[in-house]
This record gives sequence, C-alpha cells and structure tokens, in this order.
Amino acid sequence: MPTLLELEARFIKVDSNKIYSTVDYLGSADGIIFLCPKCFKANNGSVGTHSVLCWFSGKVPDDLDPKPGRWTPQGTGLNDLTFIPGSGKSNSMLLLGGCNWHGFIVNGQAD
Repeated sequence: MPTLLELEARFIKVDSNKIYSTVDYLGSADGIIFLCPKCFKANNGSVGTHSVLCWFSGKVPDDLDPKPGRWTPQGTGLNDLTFIPGSGKSNSMLLLGGCNWHGFIVNGQAD
C-alpha cells in the first residue's frame, strides 16, 4: 500500500469563492487531495495519474463537488491519517467512472 506521502497528499482548505489552498495541518483542513493509488501503481508513479479529492464531514457545504461523499478524519497528520465511519457515513471511497478505485485511508496509507 502506498503512503499518503508517496501519493503526494496535501491538506486543503476552500474559501467562500471555492478556491482551494494548501494548509499544513489536519486541524485547519477542509479535505485532502492525493494521487489515486490504483493509477499510481498502474502508471509506476505520478505521470498520468489523476488525483482524488476527499472533503471532511462538516467542513464544506454538501453541494460542493465532488459529492456526495464526506469523510471523518482521525489522526495527527498525513503519517497517521485514518478515515473512520461517521454518523451515517462510510469510511471507504469509491470513484465512479474512470478507474473505479475503491479503497480506504488507514494509518497514513491508501489501500
């Protein structure tokens, strides 16, 4: 399983104009963006690999794309980030269309 660091993960924040910026800490982030682990493996690296964007529960409006998914993060940063099941929410991610990656974020790794 590749680590989030290998997948060039970054915490992101979105402003009222829906412009994303990178932030350094989980506590100030609205979500995370990282390279798709399935395509990263198939492409032997980042060239040609698309990104995955995950918004955190309660951090952004429900109508902000991508939707409908929202995830509950746990941990202190990229090295130990884990998505845990939230109230009525899943901890897995499923990308519809394209590569159809289905996976989890557990202890700083994407599987």
